[in-house]
Amino acid sequence: MDSYSKSYKNDIYFFLPMTAVDQQRFFRAMEFEDRRGRAPRANEDAFGKEYCNTLAEHVDYECSNPTFRSLRRYYLGEFALACYDDNYDGTVIATERAHLFVTAHRKTGLCIVTVAVHDNTFIPTQLIDQMSTEHLNILVPEKGEYISVEGYMNTRFGLRRCGESKCVVCLSNKPADELELAYMLAGETYVSEHIDYHLHPDRVGALLENHACYDYYESYISRSVVAFVFKDYEESIFDRLDDEASVLFVVEIVLFQNTAVLRTNRRVVESLGENENVSNEEIKDLYLEFGRTMGFWSTDIFKYPFSQMEADEVIRCFGISKALEEYHRNQSYIDRLIEIKSTITNERSSNRMNFILYVLAWVQSVAILLSGLLWILQSLLRVQNTTWWGIGCVVFSMVVGLWIYTYIMKGKE
Repeated sequence: MDSYSKSYKNDIYFFLPMTAVDQQRFFRAMEFEDRRGRAPRANEDAFGKEYCNTLAEHVDYECSNPTFRSLRRYYLGEFALACYDDNYDGTVIATERAHLFVTAHRKTGLCIVTVAVHDNTFIPTQLIDQMSTEHLNILVPEKGEYISVEGYMNTRFGLRRCGESKCVVCLSNKPADELELAYMLAGETYVSEHIDYHLHPDRVGALLENHACYDYYESYISRSVVAFVFKDYEESIFDRLDDEASVLFVVEIVLFQNTAVLRTNRRVVESLGENENVSNEEIKDLYLEFGRTMGFWSTDIFKYPFSQMEADEVIRCFGISKALEEYHRNQSYIDRLIEIKSTITNERSSNRMNFILYVLAWVQSVAILLSGLLWILQSLLRVQNTTWWGIGCVVFSMVVGLWIYTYIMKGKE
């Protein structure tokens, strides 16, 4: 690692898909952070504000879907990001300035947590390896210790991971050794302390396919990493952020789509996987979940065809289509489950009604029989006062009626 020297400049952005366990608690916390300006330096750090505004402008300009236009971005401040070697023995060998953001959708509680490291000086492939091995750790000043970004967001704001982390690397030029770019896309560290094997040459060629739709950059996409090589890489982050945001917002939108699908699929499995007698209320909740997330999968998202083409390439390379197929299978399963339960309910209602009609006919027959018996007794015994016989008939009818009502109410439960 000591002999490694970067041949390019770069910014690196990590995206962690998460979901709010308690939406009210989460948004109250976010609003509180906004009101106090995020302790201690949110108002002093111009990058945080510029990042939020620039991505919002791109979404407003490029997106026609109201679901994505309603996303809200929060800046949580600057932290020290721990840099390790791939031994991961807990030794922090360097730190990078990292900015923490949350992009949230209020209606669903879906979130993308972004760790932005502009003007990164550390080895990008090692940081990406840290993402893959869940070693993205930040220094929390209040505790004076490094904890994972995921752990920090869970403890502080009640967010839970929902899907794989992804990464976007923005480069001034290709690495001098093209193999480094391949390792970057593979999510493997290029300067390993303990691994002596290498990527297969055939795999390297597949990774280095340019997916760019426009001529001001080159785009390389793998399952976990998107690498953009810009033709005109400005010196200041404030000058190049607009170009970077033009691709960052596409990745963010795609990850919102994927997170929506994964959360819905997970809830279907949790609700129905081991539940042999799922209730109508549980099915209703699942169907509402499909409804809430449906807006993320509208085909009418981008105003410009090439933006959609770029998103489609990211979706394909990220392997999101498989999750979407499972989403549609789950929705079909829920539809079928509703149909079956409706059929069973109708059959039970029909059987119950037939039984009630039978009982009512039986009660009517008994009443006629009792009336006849009462008339015969009255004639034979010449009983003038038949009050007690009438009371007996009424009591008998009430008991039978109460039993029928109880049966009906049990059927509705």
